[in-house]
Amino acid sequence: MAAPQNLAPGVYRMDAFRFSNFISVLLLENDDGWTLVDTGVDGSVGRIEETLAILGSGPRDLKRIFITHQHDDHTGGLKGLLEWAPHAEVGASEHEAKVISGELPYDPSGNRFVRYMARNAEPPGVPVARTLDEGDMVSGFRVISTPGHTPGHVSLLRDADGLLFTADAFGCLPRKPRVGVIKALCTDPPMAKRSAQKLLREDFATVVLAHGPVMRSGGREKLQRAIDRCRY
Repeated sequence: MAAPQNLAPGVYRMDAFRFSNFISVLLLENDDGWTLVDTGVDGSVGRIEETLAILGSGPRDLKRIFITHQHDDHTGGLKGLLEWAPHAEVGASEHEAKVISGELPYDPSGNRFVRYMARNAEPPGVPVARTLDEGDMVSGFRVISTPGHTPGHVSLLRDADGLLFTADAFGCLPRKPRVGVIKALCTDPPMAKRSAQKLLREDFATVVLAHGPVMRSGGREKLQRAIDRCRY
């Protein structure tokens, strides 16, 4: 397993799946331990545990888990990680928290085929201890509401150095960046485009996608081209 990618002081990106840049999660270092942003799929649990071990940490050091949105490639490892680190505080936006906890069902895709394939899927059913709103902070990162991919989807920006984690507001599957990763996976594609345009108004330098390679230069131009291509 590859070592985590150190993006900036206190910020590490790791591959939550065996294919490079297919599913990324972040580990944010705090004075009291670590914050994990998203949990990958069910099979990501062991990889996350190994990555924390590489960083010299164990289950007691995982203090917080923040979920950007409800989809199971971001929440799939949540139950397993809480079995390993049961004290970790789970956070999400208000709407996504209701889905993750099972209070609400998954929000359906706007695509008929995707809705059919996901018809029997159930949320993790994990209580969320902390709900966060636009402007709240997650280990030095500011929460930016970017609905459309899901109704409560959020992105994160560290204003101190312009490090932006778009989550699925943008994504590269399979190659070039697209708004909302793929239209079929968005609950509201036009809203996803408006959220993408909102992110472009922020001051950022490095772009980290949940799906796709890190953009250390030219990220703004690449994301703008994705918006220009978008026909949602």
